Amino acid sequence: MIPSTMTRGLPRLQFDSPQDERLFDKGSQAARLRYFMISGWVSLLTYNGFLVVDWLVSPDVFALGVLVRLVVFTSFGMATMLIAQIYRHVLLALPSAATEGAIMVTGIMAALSVAVVLTSPNMGHSEWTVFYHGGFVPVIIYGTVVQRLRFRLAAMFTGAILMIHWFCMALAYREATAPVVPMLLFVSSVAIYTLVINYRLEYEERQQFLRQQRGRVLRDQLDRSRIELEKAARCDPLTGVANRRAFDQAMQEAWAQARQQGSHLALLLVDVDHFKAYNDFYGHPSGDQCLHVVAQVLQAVASQHGGLVARWGGEEFAVVLPAQSLAQAQDVAARARQAIQAANLRHERSTTAATVTASLGVAAMTPTTSDEGWAGLLAQADAALYEAKRTGRNRVSVLHRSQAMAE
Repeated sequence: MIPSTMTRGLPRLQFDSPQDERLFDKGSQAARLRYFMISGWVSLLTYNGFLVVDWLVSPDVFALGVLVRLVVFTSFGMATMLIAQIYRHVLLALPSAATEGAIMVTGIMAALSVAVVLTSPNMGHSEWTVFYHGGFVPVIIYGTVVQRLRFRLAAMFTGAILMIHWFCMALAYREATAPVVPMLLFVSSVAIYTLVINYRLEYEERQQFLRQQRGRVLRDQLDRSRIELEKAARCDPLTGVANRRAFDQAMQEAWAQARQQGSHLALLLVDVDHFKAYNDFYGHPSGDQCLHVVAQVLQAVASQHGGLVARWGGEEFAVVLPAQSLAQAQDVAARARQAIQAANLRHERSTTAATVTASLGVAAMTPTTSDEGWAGLLAQADAALYEAKRTGRNRVSVLHRSQAMAE
């Protein structure tokens, strides 16, 4: 099944199929958690680097900045990432909202640490102090671009940071003695731009997922088609058993294996008795149905012994029986003959019986390194089949190797 498309329209990013949504969420969870760990440490170092800004903008609150950044938030951030590392398997078993929630919490905590410094009584209110609000910008970028929260959560995260920023502005600058409006516009515009980037990044990630899923589905379809084509190339379309090509390959493989292991290899050749008369009297469709029934009966018997049934040509079939001695193969042939007659296909033009019967030739040998190939085994089975037909049909004939060589 080809994966679905995404729901159209802003601001929603979601696949039409809930199954695709779950696959996308689960498939990206491990990579996102790993990225969260790596970028989290980098972001923590960057965050503490702003202590320089604390010193330059407002030295009076530098000590508070050290306390909030290094002692409180850094401890919290390190503990969060260490827990995520130790219990990584637990987080991966949970919905991705657990990782996303951890990212949101660390970001909001960072914004609150900035707010603590901004609202401190020791914070001055000079025209330079307002630039300290620029500290909210890295926090916004952290959630929307660096950690790339899913767009819905990124919008909620950005809204929370902006509310903290606006609250600090309203609390500290009741009189416009500093460039408050430009700073408000600056932080708010950065928030909007980063949300647009976040949306685009997630959109492209989802599109890539769809392309990968469609590629996977198409590859699976091609593989299935190739298997079906290979199966069709090895299958007789009329009877459903193997064709001559598949028989040749199976005999070659069975012969090589028997010679390597020093085991037996048996072969049955089966001929439907008086089939031409059956075909002429009942018609070709009935003749085709008759061959199909015989093939399925042979397959049912041979499969019990790991055998392969192939249509040899016309009304003849071949049965390959690996690891079967001559006595065992003769027993299989006898049961196959009985099963064909028990199918009770009426045959009014047969001079052998009132129903469809078959003659079977049996041969078996243990290949040796001196044997050139399985042509000798085939010749024995063919001679045995001729003997079965010559002596009255509807019987099993066995031709030993010594008999074949004498003839």
